[in-house]
Formats: sequence, C-alpha cells, structure tokens
Amino acid sequence: MRSVTEQAERATAEGEFHFSPRPNRAAEIAWRPWGERAFQEAQVTDKPVLLAISAVWCHWCHVMDETSYSDPEVIKLVNDRYVAVRVDNDQRPDVNRRYNMGGWPTTAFLTPDGEVIHGGTYVPPEAMRSYLDEISDVWRDQRGDVAKRVAEMREKEREARASQPGDLSAEIVDAVGSIIRGQYDPQFGGFGREPKFPQPKILRFLLDEHRRHGYPELATMLHKTLGAMAGGGMYDHVEGGFFRYSTTRQWEVPHFEKMLEDNAELLAVFAEAHRSFPGAGYDRVVRDVVRWMDATLWDTDGAYFAGSQDADEHYYSLEAAERAKHGAPYVDRTLYASWNELAASAYWAAFNALGDARLDERAQAVVRTVGTRLWDREAKSLYHYDRGEGRRLPDLLGDLVASLAANLDAYETGLHPGALGGARRTALTMRERLEDAETGGFWDRPAGGEPGRLGTREKPIEENALAADGLLRLAALTGDDRWRETAVRALRAFVGEYRRWGQFAAAYAGAVARALAEPLLITVVGPGDDETANALWRAARAAVHPARAIERLEPARDADRIGALALPKDRVAAYVCVGTVCSAPLADEAALALAVAEAAAKVAGRA
Repeated sequence: MRSVTEQAERATAEGEFHFSPRPNRAAEIAWRPWGERAFQEAQVTDKPVLLAISAVWCHWCHVMDETSYSDPEVIKLVNDRYVAVRVDNDQRPDVNRRYNMGGWPTTAFLTPDGEVIHGGTYVPPEAMRSYLDEISDVWRDQRGDVAKRVAEMREKEREARASQPGDLSAEIVDAVGSIIRGQYDPQFGGFGREPKFPQPKILRFLLDEHRRHGYPELATMLHKTLGAMAGGGMYDHVEGGFFRYSTTRQWEVPHFEKMLEDNAELLAVFAEAHRSFPGAGYDRVVRDVVRWMDATLWDTDGAYFAGSQDADEHYYSLEAAERAKHGAPYVDRTLYASWNELAASAYWAAFNALGDARLDERAQAVVRTVGTRLWDREAKSLYHYDRGEGRRLPDLLGDLVASLAANLDAYETGLHPGALGGARRTALTMRERLEDAETGGFWDRPAGGEPGRLGTREKPIEENALAADGLLRLAALTGDDRWRETAVRALRAFVGEYRRWGQFAAAYAGAVARALAEPLLITVVGPGDDETANALWRAARAAVHPARAIERLEPARDADRIGALALPKDRVAAYVCVGTVCSAPLADEAALALAVAEAAAKVAGRA
C-alpha cells in the first residue's frame, strides 16, 4: 500500500496535473488530487493544506509555476509543512466555487478540515515563503484564534445565504435592468470599467428585453457593446474567436486565452442579434467564430469541442503566415459536458440565423458524443468531463442545465423530435438529484462524499435561473405544468437576494420575465414533405419573441401530441397559442406572422 505522499508523487509523474508549458519545477512539489484521502493525511499529520486552483489556459498560473512553485525554498517548505492539493478549475468548478479567492491562480491555506485560514491569487516567491512560514506557525501556535475566525466567517456566509422565498413581479426585471443601465459604459460599450468581460448573459438579457418591448435604448447598448468587442483587441482578427477578457476599458488589450465556454455563449448572442438586426453585420462574426471553433477546438476523431486554447501574447501579435511558423498555443482536449452542450446550442442558434445545414449536423454530433461518453443511462447521471481516462464528477447543475437547453434547442429546429425526450430525462435527473424540496431551487452538486466546504451544497443564482428558464420552455412544449411549478419555485427562492448579485442577476431577471408571461406556443401541423407546412415552419422559426416556443408535429409521428392539443391531424396549418387560448388554423405565412405579432403584444404586458 503506497502512502498518500507516494501516490501524490506518482500522480504528478504520470501527468494528472498540468503545469506551465515553459521550464519550471512545480512538479517537485508532492501535489495530491482533491479528495478525502488528502484531507485525511492532513488530519493524521496535523498539517495545514495548501490548495492551488489553477487552469490550463491561465497565464498567471503558469507564472506561479515558473516562479513561486519553482523556488527551492518554497518547494521544501510546502513538502515539509503542508499537504499540497492541486485542482484544475475547469475540471472542478464545485471546488472553485467554494474556494476561489478572486481569480486564478487561487492560493488558499486551509485547515485539515478544509476551512480557509488565508488566501489570495498570485503570490510571488518572497511573499510565498513568508506565508508558508507564518501560516504553519499560526496553525501550530494560535489554533484557537484560527477556529474562532473560521466560525465567524462561516456564520457570515450562513447569514448571507439565509433568504426567504418571495413573489415574482415585474419589479425584479425592472430593478435588474436599472442596475445594468447604471453599469453601462456609453463611451466604449460594455459594463463597468477595466477589466472588461464580455458578459454574454447581460447581452442576451438586453436583446430579449428589446424583443419584448422595443426599447431603443437597449438596442443602442447592445450594438455599441457588440461592435466594440468584435472590432477591438478582444477579438482575434486573424483566426477568429474571442479572447477571454480585456484588460482595458477600451477593449484594446486582451488576456489572450480563448475559452470554448465564452466563444459558445458569444456565438449564440451574435447569432440571435443577427436574427433581430439582419443588416448590422453580425453574421460575419458568427461565421468567423464558427471558423475558429471548427479549425482549432473541433476534435475530428472524437466529435466534440476541446475546452480551451492557452494564452500566448507573442503568437497572437503575429499575422497568419508568421503564426503558422511559430506553432499554435496549447489546446486542452478535455471533453466537458456543459461547454459542449453550450456549443451545440450556439451552433443551433447559428443554424437558425444562417440556415447552414452543416451547423445542425455538428451540433447533433456534439450532443451524441456527450450522450455516449458522459451520460450513464443506467444510473441516469451526466458526468462533467472526460480526459480520455473515463468520465468523472456526476450530476453538476451546470452540466444538466446546459444539456436541458441543448435538447430543447435541438427539438425546436424541427429536425430532431427525439430531443424532447432527452430534455425530459435531463430535467428528471436535475429534479431528483438536485432540487431542494423544502424551499425550492437546485443545489449545485449532489450530496455527500466530499471533504471541506464541499460538504455544504450551494444554490448558485445564475445556474438556477438557467434551470428555471429551461423548465419553463419544457412546460410550454409538453403541456406539463409541473415543470412550470418547479421553475417558479426555483425563481421564488432568490427573490430576497437577487439584488446583491447586481448586474450578474441578468439571467435571473430574464427567467423571471419568462415566468411572468404566458407562454407563446407556435405549433405547425403537417407532413414533413408538405410545401405549405414547410413554409409555415420557416415562418414559425423566424419568430424571435423571448416567450415563444415552437414545435413541428407530423400526423403520422405525433398523433398523441396533436390529440392532446385538440388539433385536427388531417389539416396542414399553424396555430399560435397564448396560454390556453389558441388562434384559428393559419394556412399561410402572412397570417402566421400577424398572429405571432398580436400574441407577442399580448404577452409583452407580463400578464
């Protein structure tokens, strides 16, 4: 039986941890993976834990590997006095959520029980040596003070989380909208000053509110921000794709890593913006981002998108010919469930915007790969990632939320009728494993089995908002109001706390807006080869109101659903329903467009 230290050394040697691609000695530290065994070792040896949260794409993480974690004295102090635990942010978002100290790298000093003693981000060698000396002394000599501070911190966190459910109202949407307006930068676009992040969920909220109410101010904010991002330094004008964020207010100087998550979300925003503003040139950005994702992140053998591309300031300063000589930055080939499902949704958004069938095919391939490699059908569990060594970390809320949305997006193309069943299965897993049956909402991870702060589950407002939004869509498409009730309970759970999240409650406000409006369902009935039915379906897909859901029903395939809606199965027609009130059968595109406009005006009042 190997000791935990021997196992740590073996894990480091066998490549379980990713270090800077440049010369460094960070692997000389006996890193342990996150888990019960590392914390048991800390308890047995009575040593504090050094927790390093890193990322393969993170510039300053690489710098810390090359400096502090390559310093001989730091290496000796860590190995002698600490149990060192190294966590990849992308692989363990649940650990990052609880321990991140304001950015990456995170450098956290923990008790053997996993409570925080002290922490920060990048720590240079001299300061790191001091911290390592001082904190080990504090743990040895001032343990009572540490316990008192930990208890006080936990009580403050408990009080911050204590929130009673409340009623949903239009005031929530208006309040968040007002906060976003206050953060908007009218000179350069975006929100706040520097550093500036692209904030796709805020942008989607602005677009949807403009679609609901036609506010010109929101369109101005959207155009200014999208134009500044696509025209500035945060966009790669050679290869396409967006860098993670801008260090300057003017969007001039980026941090050069490129993330699948960010590019997928921005691709969806630009695609939807093109549908609302077809003359604004957003289709060029859509095509460019797709080109970069296909060329750089797409894994041809595995049929999925890789997670990220590393930062390399010199490489990105070069033109195309010089880049080819230099060699592209490292690409992390890990398969992540949530990011690939986001990419599938984004490709379906691009398919809706551009009509390119290849986008639908790629999105469907991604969903198949996630289903094959990351879904455990027998256990009804979705796993977070696979590095080629087997799937790991089941049933995170973020993964299930993205899977639910991707299945619904697939269904609404009209090309994948089986995707509605996939959405139901995902929603059932989410409800059974993660719902808080007492006060509503969803926990971020399943209960049990993890040390430290992972023993306390959390309810993230953004992921709960996206879960509720997906369940509201599912309710509209299935007619099952139990999904709507679950969604509303989740949203009500955050009424007492959404304001403290400020502009980051944008997704929550968008989900509340959907919950307050009666669903707008457009149903097209007719055979798949019928020209009239196909024309009506194109018109249905062109509708962009945020409350709308669309479905294509074929009499030979969908007789039960047609019967449940009390629609004639032998008549080719479209129907527009607001709540339980439906239009007369609509036989041409103009009549359908008029009915949709009238229905949209009705639901805009947040009935």
